[in-house]
Amino acid sequence: MIGILGAYGAVGIWATRFIRNNSEYRLRIGGRNIEKAPSELRSEWSNAEWTKVDVSNKESIEQFMDGCEIVLDCAKLSEAQTTLMDEIAEAKNTPVLHLGIEGFKRKESGVSIVYGAGCIPGLSGLIPQYLAKKFDHVNSLEFYYGGLGAFSYTAANDFIDSLHNSNNRTMVYWKKGEILPFVPSSNDYSEELKSVISINKMFPFFDGEAEAVTRKMNLDEARFHMCLSGQRMIEIMNSARHQYKQNPDETIKKLCTASKLDTFGIKENTFYLCVMEGVKDNAPAKFKLTIHGLGPSPMTGVSAGAATLCFVKEKKSCGTILLGESDYATPIIESLIANQPEFSCEIKDMLTTEIEGEI
Repeated sequence: MIGILGAYGAVGIWATRFIRNNSEYRLRIGGRNIEKAPSELRSEWSNAEWTKVDVSNKESIEQFMDGCEIVLDCAKLSEAQTTLMDEIAEAKNTPVLHLGIEGFKRKESGVSIVYGAGCIPGLSGLIPQYLAKKFDHVNSLEFYYGGLGAFSYTAANDFIDSLHNSNNRTMVYWKKGEILPFVPSSNDYSEELKSVISINKMFPFFDGEAEAVTRKMNLDEARFHMCLSGQRMIEIMNSARHQYKQNPDETIKKLCTASKLDTFGIKENTFYLCVMEGVKDNAPAKFKLTIHGLGPSPMTGVSAGAATLCFVKEKKSCGTILLGESDYATPIIESLIANQPEFSCEIKDMLTTEIEGEI
């Protein structure tokens, strides 16, 4: 059985459907207010076990986890709540995946406890490792992430929390083991980016996931870019840092409203562009990977669903980690390629005109 907290939220719906459509596992759906779940979902998941859960209560969490092979947390939990859940998961030897990064602390554990198990962080850390399989050795990386979609309250909260995370830095890049003030590369991918999504602002960033992946791949040089599209969202973000400290709830609600206005009548989309240079068969090599086709909430949900199925099948103990630094890039991304029709993935050899793979 797979337990899912927050399965009936904007992201959880997509994760739950992916798991249900691509496995035979029974589902246990938990939440504080399950009676508020839409009747359509109760009918769609009529074979699931619906359970009320108080995520602040040890006994309630223990009862929810009993009999589960893995638990996916799509709810918005506080640091204290995630810590409690992780302690129970370790005692029960039950892997847990958290969508968010609230409460993440790297530590040894006898069970997989995974944070950032969605879109960014999450898929954003797996993509470079997936593309690196094309090389014998990778020297440099340029990575672009962007999305246009309406934020749920939880997604907006996670996004603002990530901006306040002390491991996140802007206007920097990685070069030969150091984090340095940002210097643009000679490459220009602006036209390719514009062909996928309208971009109003782009800035370099280097968060904890980016650093973990860069160190893991032993890169000489790495640049990560965040691309923002919605003009109203950008206006809110320009003042969000200060306002968030004064009134977190109001800032999150404003960001949700701005995102809905920005996406009114527009097809939502999330995209990744990753370009790597290195060596293959003793010759210079350069490959580009592009992924898009789903809005931010669907992309986060299906990524979390694919990751959940991967971890429950592998049953490896790997401590408390970020999904993006795990070794499961290939099975997770290939599961999305095979099982999610809207998930578009293309890899192109930049030194020839050959397209290695297009889904």
